[in-house]
Amino acid sequence: MQLEPMLRFLLEDPYPEKEIVVCIDEPTQASERLVASLEEKVRFFVSRERKGKVAALNTAVKETNSDILLFLDSDLELHQQEFLSLVADEMSRFDIIEIKKKIIRDSFIARIVNYDYLSANFANLLFSRYLGQCLGINGAAFAIRREAMGKIGGFDREICEDLGIAMKAYLKRLRFGYAEGIEVHNKVDSSWKVWFNQRKRWGIGLGLWLRRYYKQLIGSIIKHPIVVLSALLIIFPILPLIMTIFAVPDHFYVSVVSFILLFLASKQLLVVPPMTAFLIGVAFTQFLTMSLIFFAGFAIIFYYFSKRLGYAFNLLEFVFFFYVYNPLWLLISIASFFRVLIWRNGFNLYWKV
Repeated sequence: MQLEPMLRFLLEDPYPEKEIVVCIDEPTQASERLVASLEEKVRFFVSRERKGKVAALNTAVKETNSDILLFLDSDLELHQQEFLSLVADEMSRFDIIEIKKKIIRDSFIARIVNYDYLSANFANLLFSRYLGQCLGINGAAFAIRREAMGKIGGFDREICEDLGIAMKAYLKRLRFGYAEGIEVHNKVDSSWKVWFNQRKRWGIGLGLWLRRYYKQLIGSIIKHPIVVLSALLIIFPILPLIMTIFAVPDHFYVSVVSFILLFLASKQLLVVPPMTAFLIGVAFTQFLTMSLIFFAGFAIIFYYFSKRLGYAFNLLEFVFFFYVYNPLWLLISIASFFRVLIWRNGFNLYWKV
């Protein structure tokens, strides 16, 4: 349980003026003991029934008076000394900041998710450096000025509330910064089932976000094509390979002809198998060549930024990320988007918004 160590770390932080507010839905015995031990130093808002993250976030905003609002999920670890002072210093230049997030690499899935987080942090570094604005943030750890929060009207009731708050900040042209010198550490569940259910929920949230803001997103691509498209390709590095495969006429032709020849071969035409083997070999060679080119290119990019941002990089892990994990996440995202388009309401996600 990361919540108690994180709260004690924040209480020991020497920053002079701070308010710590914790919202807990459906408390467990462990969380009730935590409330009892820290209720004199921390303001707890406990609900016996699940109200959802958005309600909790808006409650925290309403119940505090701080000029800077720092949001931290309960599954984080903090290690930097004078953490709050670092946040306050960074906020002197911006309206909203994304805080660098690293994965606690204590399981195989955590080591793979590490590259997912690296790509998201890299994308926001690009937005911060070249636009000073951002289309999306990771809501596990970020800060925003109260005045800025008032301008955008708080959190909307949506699955990906962090994407929503970032888009509203973008539309209000709030100054965005990526806090490269501040970091938190995320705990990732070691279960692939938990990962899949989480990504399915995020995919639906992403689809709803795209449906709501597609006009603004198209406008941002037209206005800032290099930055926006670069960020998209970094988040989904498998995308260029897939697009190239379908965009190459020869590859498509060879694939279609190979399928036809395989059908004819099933009719026992003896001349067909050698031709089929040749065409399949050509198609495979084309795919393998493009695949290796794109993999090598993105491996170099990810390696460079892993060193720049202080992330771990392992080539074998990146192979799995590039060829298995990222295509699966892209497939979930695309399937969720079409699901949102077809079934506009009624998503049973077992998740309270």
